[in-house]
Amino acid sequence: MMQKLKRRGPSPAMIVALVALVAALGGTAYAAGRINGNSIVKQSIGGGKLKRQTLTGYQINVNKLGEVPLAKRTTHTFWAVVHNPAGPNNATLTRSSDTGAISATEANGAVSVIFPIGVADCANVAGRNNDGTSPPQPGYAQTNVAAVNQNAIEVHTKDKSGSNEDSDFQLIVVCP
Repeated sequence: MMQKLKRRGPSPAMIVALVALVAALGGTAYAAGRINGNSIVKQSIGGGKLKRQTLTGYQINVNKLGEVPLAKRTTHTFWAVVHNPAGPNNATLTRSSDTGAISATEANGAVSVIFPIGVADCANVAGRNNDGTSPPQPGYAQTNVAAVNQNAIEVHTKDKSGSNEDSDFQLIVVCP
């Protein structure tokens, strides 16, 4: 009986199965060698198909992301440091969170710090402090939204007794 089995060749079904196995393995090997990240068409793979924690900030266009749920409270935060020496109309912006988008002008005893968006619904606070060019002096600063420009915060600096006094200050504005 053993001799009968040895003389007999593989069945047609076995030959078809072996050919299919070789083709499948060869196709997989071919695909693995030919397909890489450069051959994938942009935006052809949905986010649900990606493996978790495989993307970094380099691959993500943050400008296309929506609002981060935990950041709903502060979508815009601005700050400015203003040098305001004694004398009329000589306040200058020393540095700010958005260089070129924020400016400062002085008129009528107040410094208007102008922002790129409306700040009427924003929280704002200023403190008398130096801008790094002079020592700080005692006193405080008052803020209010400018009546003529909803993009501006007016800052009035006061000495320790409450009288108007030009002085350096720092301002922060947090908008919803």
